[in-house]
Amino acid sequence: MKKAGYTIGTLIILLICAFVFVLVPAMAGSGKQQEAPSFGSYNNKQIRYEQNSDMANFVSQYGQYYQSMGMQIDQSNYYYIYNNAFNATVAKMAAEDSVSKSGYKVPKAAITRQMLPYFSDENGNYNSKAYRSTPESTIAQMRSDIESSLVSLRFNDDNFGSDTGMFGLKASTAELDFLAKMNEGKRGFDMAAFPLAGYPDSEKAAFGKANASKFIKYDMSVITVEDEATAKKVLKRLDAEEVTFADAVAEYSEKNYSNSEGKLTSNYAYQIENIMNYSAEVAVIGALKVGEKSGIVKTKFGYSIFMADGDSVAPDFESEDMLKTVNSYLNSYESSVIENYFIAEAKDFIAEAALEGFDAACTKHGIEKDIVAPFPLNYGNSSIAGTLNTNVPGLANAATNENFLNTAFSLKMNEVSEPLVLDGNVIVLKYTTDGEASEEAASLPDTSSFDESSASSAIMNSPKLVNNFTSTYFENFLN
Repeated sequence: MKKAGYTIGTLIILLICAFVFVLVPAMAGSGKQQEAPSFGSYNNKQIRYEQNSDMANFVSQYGQYYQSMGMQIDQSNYYYIYNNAFNATVAKMAAEDSVSKSGYKVPKAAITRQMLPYFSDENGNYNSKAYRSTPESTIAQMRSDIESSLVSLRFNDDNFGSDTGMFGLKASTAELDFLAKMNEGKRGFDMAAFPLAGYPDSEKAAFGKANASKFIKYDMSVITVEDEATAKKVLKRLDAEEVTFADAVAEYSEKNYSNSEGKLTSNYAYQIENIMNYSAEVAVIGALKVGEKSGIVKTKFGYSIFMADGDSVAPDFESEDMLKTVNSYLNSYESSVIENYFIAEAKDFIAEAALEGFDAACTKHGIEKDIVAPFPLNYGNSSIAGTLNTNVPGLANAATNENFLNTAFSLKMNEVSEPLVLDGNVIVLKYTTDGEASEEAASLPDTSSFDESSASSAIMNSPKLVNNFTSTYFENFLN
């Protein structure tokens, strides 16, 4: 069972090492000693990083752990060490607060028992000489740290249980039955996936030719300002030839749609339409002759004046670059065109599977069948029950897709599903396997980690906590 806070065996190490990481890294922006800044507070008690504080001890503990893992203690991981130490300090303060309210007092005999090993010889016999030679201040600090640690352990045992099973939260019979049943009703499937990324070039070209006006490429410059009054002023100066278009770009333009020289950067017709309030204005802009400028056009981010720098270019749907442009347009604005293509192919697949079998249909359509191992109905893939293998291509987000789960668990044995659009694929499922819960899965799941995670979340979101860790760290400790 995982324990929060200090372990007794580390207390002496912490006492010895508490100085190793004190005020490291040095506080930024100052070469002189200054009062340790506050990272926040819990229940109105400040959390400071200073000698012998809980946070300093936790920093030392995490620093020692990082070093034991062969990691170098440098600026790149100071943040994580300090953040973990801050969280551990808050958890310890919350535990002490809770135990204090309960009225529990750590027995002096319990503290003494924990101290004895540190003053015993190799045979376990108490060494009074070693005790007497230890400074009283060290003894007092040891007793204080051990007492604090026992308080944390008392809190942990009471809430999350101990190795004896005598303490901690208890589950009701109904809860146990529910958890046991979560692994029942497992289903396995054969799956065929049609990746949307495989949309054929011939289809892209056909779509492009049917919508050729969207892919005309224009050579234009643009001035964009925030308000209509400024736009009128600019247009008046341009008409009077008081300023060139290029100079007006430099003096007035917000450059929302252009580069620094004013050249329109998204210059296909469909891209220009996307910045317009009214799509009909695209034709007006597109009709400009070389060197001709438009009137004032209300666009998505202001008021614009366009100028034709060169002739427009008709799309060439034999070009690889143009096919990429069409594909980009489809994925951004009309993804249903691609989806419907593969849905139609998937329906042909389903018809083939009904006549010749699922495997034969896969062969005919050039698809490598995926086998989905049996899994229970487990929305979100909670680790408390069996999980769906989301490493199967096309199933990365399936565990949180209600349509997928409803479809999968509504099928009859050997029934083939209708096409499903999922994770960049159109998929078809065939329910093939019933899976029984294993003996391990049927046993009571260990829910202690969930309890501890929930408790940690509650503590870190408690109204008692003022959390200034990030701002304090970056302001004072980041060089």
